[in-house]
Amino acid sequence: MKVWIDTDGGIDDALALACAFAAPRLELAGISTVFGNVAPRKAARNAALVQSFFEPPHVGISVGATAPLTGHWRDARIIHGEDGLGGASSGHVLGYEIGHVHEDGPEICARHIAGFARRTGADGALVCLGPLTNLAIALRREPDAFAGLGQIVCMGGALSIPRSRRGTVEFNFGSDLEAVRGVLAAAPRLTVIPLDTCRQVVLRRARLAVIAERSGSPLTHFLQRAHNHYMDRYRASDGIDGCYPHDTLAIAAVAAPGMFRFQTLALELSDDASFPGLLRESGQGRSVQIATRVDQRAALDWIEACICAPAPH
Repeated sequence: MKVWIDTDGGIDDALALACAFAAPRLELAGISTVFGNVAPRKAARNAALVQSFFEPPHVGISVGATAPLTGHWRDARIIHGEDGLGGASSGHVLGYEIGHVHEDGPEICARHIAGFARRTGADGALVCLGPLTNLAIALRREPDAFAGLGQIVCMGGALSIPRSRRGTVEFNFGSDLEAVRGVLAAAPRLTVIPLDTCRQVVLRRARLAVIAERSGSPLTHFLQRAHNHYMDRYRASDGIDGCYPHDTLAIAAVAAPGMFRFQTLALELSDDASFPGLLRESGQGRSVQIATRVDQRAALDWIEACICAPAPH
């Protein structure tokens, strides 16, 4: 299946991109970036860096929306580091960006996303790992382009509020609520991988260390270095010596959907201001597929198999 990934350039995005490059069922056709964990230009640099660990051909990276449709946004550098990769980008020569990163802006980026949807049809999937602004703009511009697309998968939202997150925000959906409303209203064949389902899977620091040692590859050592920063933050906030691989599970939902349990629900954004991005069932909302369970062992084994693949493409 051909996949287009819309990313906001954080550490879990890096792991998700690595798995997308390596997963045997997927062919990465394009990448776009959106504001979120870091600014979209920096997110493009991070995507290009992950791509550099894999053999050519490499895909183009379109820099998209720099701000939400309404309101303001606050980045997540406190969680992902100044570079969005926990400092792991240091020491890498910047040549990996040349010829791949295109500073398009939101309108041209949306055109590229719609073009992918139109060209690939049922054989394609769009996976959104950050705020939904780029997708919302594309749906407004060219809604018919998405009519035949096989699947749209978004990591974001929540059906419940995790105890450690009360009084905060579900970052991806909460960063652009207007975009979420537009996507829920217009996106066909939409699958949502919500925060509470993602938290069923914990990638432990010890396991990632074993993976890096066993593999010995530059990719796994890079991912280990990036995740050490990320896992430090989760140890402080959630008391786990690991992390929730949120964005990677959105890729897994396309590549290995059998590890998930899904329900079809009519959903809308809740008006609970204490946790922007919270979802609720609605008698009037559009029906979407939402992941409610994920097999932790299967998910972790799939991640390990991807990043340890002997011949990345």
